[in-house]
Amino acid sequence: MTSLPAQLPGRVACIGGGLIGAGWALHFMRAGCDVVVHDPEPARAEYLSQVLRMALPTLHAMGMADGADPDRISFDARIETALEGADFIQESATEDRQEKSALMGRIDRLVPPGVVIASSSSGFLATDLRKDARNPERIVIGHPFNPPWLVPLVEVAGGDTAPEAAARAAAAYRASGCEVIELSREIDGYIGNRLQFAVFREILYLWSQGVADLEAIDRAMSAGPALRWAVMGPSAVFYMGARDPALFGEFVTLLHEELQAGYTAPP
Repeated sequence: MTSLPAQLPGRVACIGGGLIGAGWALHFMRAGCDVVVHDPEPARAEYLSQVLRMALPTLHAMGMADGADPDRISFDARIETALEGADFIQESATEDRQEKSALMGRIDRLVPPGVVIASSSSGFLATDLRKDARNPERIVIGHPFNPPWLVPLVEVAGGDTAPEAAARAAAAYRASGCEVIELSREIDGYIGNRLQFAVFREILYLWSQGVADLEAIDRAMSAGPALRWAVMGPSAVFYMGARDPALFGEFVTLLHEELQAGYTAPP
């Protein structure tokens, strides 16, 4: 992936004032940005204020950047004025493919071509969201994990066809304190969600087979593998547990053979 020096946006426009949009606003404010939140529903302004009041003690405990101030978050029900002067756009509207594509096209027409537009979509391909844009090469996925102001991971996808925009988005996220993963190619659901869903599918299978109840299965994860995975990923855990690289290779070969033999994940 292309690497650029981390550069914090001066002004961020968060389009969509729901759970994710408000969370992004808090994150960028804490990093020291000016943030404007747009939502066509005026009641979202009060929701944003409520979220800010709730999160502010934790934000202070985590540490605020120099100049970070809740007063640097504003709300604007008009998208045209909300986008004025923005250096970075974070779209977090309703998770509807057609609506998002139309919205991205509208944002693209209102913002100068050099500004990156990132979508918080939880599973759509950037390719699908660029269809109505005149400058599709500046639209990428910047998928957070909820809440964005507390969980550092953000996945940048779509860079296989928009490498410059993806690199600039990744640099902006890193400058704001995110842990950035750049996907080498697009795939539905990205990485984090696919891993979550694979584990949850197995949880439901174990429960459906009467192996244990959901509370016990959750404890089997939280008191065991999750403690390791919070420090290092499953691949590193298995590699270190094998002690001998040859044993790790044998384990991978065994899994591959099972897949070749027709193994399918439980329904």
